[in-house]
Amino acid sequence: MGSKRDRQTRRDTTGSNRVDLRHLALGIWVLAGLASLTSLPAATTSSTDLPFPLIERFENFGVADGLPAHKVHCVLPASDGKLWLGTFKGLVVREDGKFRAIAADAGLSHQMVLCMVEDTRTGDLWIGTMKGLNRYSGGRITTYTQTSSGLPNNVVYGLDFVGDTLWVATAAGLGAFDVKRGTWQIYDQTNTLMHEPWCYAVKGAKDHVFVGVWGGGILEHDPVKGTFKEYRDPDRDFHFDLVPDDGPINDVTSWITWEDGILWQGTYFGLSRYDGARWRTWVEKKTPLTSNFVNFIWTRGRVAWVGTDRGLSVTDGNYWVNYLVGDKGEGVVEIHRPGQAVEVRTMPTALPNVFVLGIWGNEKEAWFAPSNGLGHGLFAPPQQATKVAGTN
Repeated sequence: MGSKRDRQTRRDTTGSNRVDLRHLALGIWVLAGLASLTSLPAATTSSTDLPFPLIERFENFGVADGLPAHKVHCVLPASDGKLWLGTFKGLVVREDGKFRAIAADAGLSHQMVLCMVEDTRTGDLWIGTMKGLNRYSGGRITTYTQTSSGLPNNVVYGLDFVGDTLWVATAAGLGAFDVKRGTWQIYDQTNTLMHEPWCYAVKGAKDHVFVGVWGGGILEHDPVKGTFKEYRDPDRDFHFDLVPDDGPINDVTSWITWEDGILWQGTYFGLSRYDGARWRTWVEKKTPLTSNFVNFIWTRGRVAWVGTDRGLSVTDGNYWVNYLVGDKGEGVVEIHRPGQAVEVRTMPTALPNVFVLGIWGNEKEAWFAPSNGLGHGLFAPPQQATKVAGTN
């Protein structure tokens, strides 16, 4: 049936043009007015009025730097300082500035790595692939498949930990693996509100679990009570968000994440946010969102980093910064402030590719897993407010 990454790829700039009619063509992005932009030096990219940092420059890495494939699906810095990459051709670790591919004969169940999560209590790395789940511990790999364990399906799209339970989103349901006991519980259309068991993402939220379901919106699960709550698009329209801010923007959920009391939903038709009381939705052209085709969302606090098929959007829901790539490969930065005209800047470096599949960031840097290469964004240092003479 093909992986999520291949099915969702409407435009792959590496030369592969695959179209899935279920996802629909979303149009052609045109960057207007580049000829009138003023190129600013990197040092001017700092801003004091934004609630999140700006990227000052990008460092990009590819096959020539030691990656086994041009396509990177996910990126995860571990607690020991190592950077792990899931690529089209296996698992990669970066140590001391150098990339090292984990040998194919090390036991990985499939070379196409789709997702990863670390068990921070043990340092074990859990790896979801196109053909099974893998545990990387002490340099050894243990494999879990549909036929050898209680894994619901071998295609693993998303992973997250809640306590001792590893939650696994697969193409045929949600799996809950008790790491200490080694036991599985499967959730699908037979024992939940799922209309079909195609789970794209899973995220722990304190003592609850959110599940992103293809065609089924979002499920909220209380493991203690054993209950499920459903969030669906009130419009029930597959193509458009007829009434903004009335609920999830679409029932086709491509990604979800939760942090600091905020639930974010990515779809192939826009972006949604829910704070427990109010929904907000964004679509391209009518809002600053770069593209409706959302692949991935990374959150830090109340700020979301949104990877799309046309670049990167960063927002707290009010302020937005978009990172695009110009016709000549330059970085194009759009800064959207409430009630103000859009500020457009250019910089000499840019994302290695606009089709962003994975993101990770902290207060100093961000890593990007796009469809061609690995991107490293370095933040501009925060500016100090100018002190007025005679004040304390």
